[in-house]
Amino acid sequence: MGSHWNSITYVDCFSGPWNVRSDDLSDSSFSIALQQLRKARETLKASNKSLKIRCLFLESDPHAFTRLQQFTDSIRGEEVRPLQKRLEDSIPDILDFIQQGGQRAFPFLFIDPTGWTGIALETIAPLLKIKPGEVLINFMTGHISRFLESPQTETQESFRRLFLSPEFRDRLQGLARRDREDATVAFYCEQMKKVGLYQHVCPSIVLHPEKDRTHFHLIYATRNPKGVEVFKTTEKKSVPVMEEARGEAQKRKREQRTGQGELYVAKETHDPSYVNGLRQRYNDLAKTRVLEILKRKKTVPYDDLWSETMALSLTWESDLKSWLREWRKEGTLEFQRMKTNQRVPKLGIGNVVAWKESG
Repeated sequence: MGSHWNSITYVDCFSGPWNVRSDDLSDSSFSIALQQLRKARETLKASNKSLKIRCLFLESDPHAFTRLQQFTDSIRGEEVRPLQKRLEDSIPDILDFIQQGGQRAFPFLFIDPTGWTGIALETIAPLLKIKPGEVLINFMTGHISRFLESPQTETQESFRRLFLSPEFRDRLQGLARRDREDATVAFYCEQMKKVGLYQHVCPSIVLHPEKDRTHFHLIYATRNPKGVEVFKTTEKKSVPVMEEARGEAQKRKREQRTGQGELYVAKETHDPSYVNGLRQRYNDLAKTRVLEILKRKKTVPYDDLWSETMALSLTWESDLKSWLREWRKEGTLEFQRMKTNQRVPKLGIGNVVAWKESG
C-alpha cells in the first residue's frame, strides 16, 4: 500500500483492550497494529518514501475505553483518535475520519467483535463500499455455528442482518457439520463480495487452541490481487506457528488434568493430522473447481484459476501450479501466451491455460 499511497488510515472497530497481560498494553490489538504500521513506515523510508499513519480506535465499554484513551494520549508522531461508541452508531464518524485523510490515504478496517452482531452486513455495508479500501473481519465461526438453527425469532432475524439475506437457511439445509460450516463462511464471503464490489474475498481458518475444531475465520476483502498474495503467503507461514501453539496449549491442558509434567516438548507430541486433513479437504475442493472450469470453458486465463484457488482456506498458489503441472504432464492441458523461457504461468501477465481433454 505504501508504494502507491502516502497515508494509511487504519480503523479498529472493536479495540478493547481485552485479555492483555502487559501494563503498557503492548500486547493489545491496537498497539500491535501501530507497531506494524511504524515498521512499514521505516521500511518505506529506506526507499525515500514517506508514509503518514492515521488511526481510529473504537471502543464502547467505558472501562476498556479509559485504558485505550490512556494509551492514545501517549502517542506522538501519528494521528491517533479514540472514539467511545458502538460500531453501529459510529458509521458516519468512521466515514468522516477516512474522508479527512484525503484522496492519497488508503483505508484499512479491522472488525473483530466477540459475537456476530458487530459484523452484520446490514450494518457495515457503508464501510465495505469504501473505495479504495480493504477490510479484515473476524468471523466467529464456532460461536455462530452453535446458534444457526436456533428457533428464536430474534436470533434468526440477527442472522438475516448478518448475511443481508434469508437465503442462508436454504444454503445450509441438510448439510453435515463441516459442510455446513464451510457453506456458512462461503455465503458470508459471497455477500461481502457483492456488497463491497470486491474482486477477492478470502477466508483463513483459525483452529481452537485445545480442540480439533474451528475457532474462527479471518476474512479478508480486497480489490487487488497483490493483497491476496500477501494474505495467502502469511496464511501459509502461519499454519506451522498455529500448530505449535496448539500443541503447547494441549500439552498444558493435559498437565493440568493429570498434575504431571510431560517429558517431551509439545512439537514432538502434537498430532497434525486434523489440520492436514483440513488442508487436503480444501485442496480437493479447489482442485475439483479448477478442473470443472477448465473442462467447461476450455480456455481460461491463469488469473481466473488463481482467484478460484485463493478463495478457499489453506489453498495456495503452489497447489494450483502443482495441479497444472500434473495435468500438463498427462497431456490434458497446455499453457498459452507464455513469455520466452517461461516454464509455468504467472499472475498478472496474461497467461492462459487451455484444456485439451485428451493425452
